[in-house]
Amino acid sequence: MVLAIVIARFPPAAYGGAEFQAEGWARRLARRHRVTVITRADGRRPPGRERRDGFDLVRLAVSRLPVWRAVADLRATERALAALEPQPDVLLCFQTFISGLAGARAGRRLGIPSVVWVRGEGEYRLGASRFHRWVSPRVWSESAGVLVQSETNRVELLGELQRHAPAAVTRVRERIEVVENGLELPILSPVPARGRVLAVARLIPNKGVDTVITACARAGVALTIAGDGPERADLEALARRLGADVRFEGNVPPQALQGLYATARVVILASRRGEGLPNVLLEGLAHGRPVVATPCAGTRDLIEDGVNGLLVPPGDVEALAGAVTRLTSDEGAAGRLAAAGRASVERFSWERVEPKLEILLARWSRR
Repeated sequence: MVLAIVIARFPPAAYGGAEFQAEGWARRLARRHRVTVITRADGRRPPGRERRDGFDLVRLAVSRLPVWRAVADLRATERALAALEPQPDVLLCFQTFISGLAGARAGRRLGIPSVVWVRGEGEYRLGASRFHRWVSPRVWSESAGVLVQSETNRVELLGELQRHAPAAVTRVRERIEVVENGLELPILSPVPARGRVLAVARLIPNKGVDTVITACARAGVALTIAGDGPERADLEALARRLGADVRFEGNVPPQALQGLYATARVVILASRRGEGLPNVLLEGLAHGRPVVATPCAGTRDLIEDGVNGLLVPPGDVEALAGAVTRLTSDEGAAGRLAAAGRASVERFSWERVEPKLEILLARWSRR
């Protein structure tokens, strides 16, 4: 097949779950298919074309005018797709807006089937956004296929459509499928007795990093935060006020991030909302580390409380501090959860999830 992957941001400058997964899928699919990634230019990579890891990468110029930027992105993406030779058999669009919208437009104008991969619950919480209520059902209905990362995401997306756009339910239900995130399974290493707690997240309110800092300070454990974002200065100030031992690592490249998992004692994701199937939990479990999470969307498909991890309510500092204290003081409990966690994520190995996507892309392609 000839495939085009459309995504707003792409590594190395972007370090988020969708971007990491898009990069991983591009590398894997390029082993057997012709793959081109279309994305925005950024501060580290100017507009242009490059070849890497077996696929082509086209970076598009970004408008400096915020209001105009979305329209400019749509037009630039469509022009880039029209210029590809040979034309793609199918488009794989990461996120509904703006990539999915660009794919749906290209499908109409260029006759290329598009597949939209919904990456988090924020994309389908239609009641919270008039814009998404208007755009998302149209994009999903016009696409050849819709992908979600977990069964919970599928059920919740269809439920939101039933409440806010019932005319689209039948059409979307016929073409929605679950394909989980892919995962490299690392060689296990012992959990360090004096390791630090690790949180990997973009520093935005939805990720609940303020709760993590406060809970770790209360539990008296050292914390490392990998990730960056607009809340960083406020979070650093919070850590100073609490006298907490917190290291802010900023955006961490993939190889270095694997080293942080390997030296972590506990991995935390305290999101308030917005998750799909969080990479941080998959990675933490794959490294054999006990994890604590909040039951947001796809996390409920991944973590069974007390079996392969611990679940705490979003924003509950006391519950999170108690979970951290338990996992750092009771080595037996931590070990049992870690072992069960590793076993539970082996089904996400690339070798298992990759065939699912290839079968679906072949079904939805125009060949």
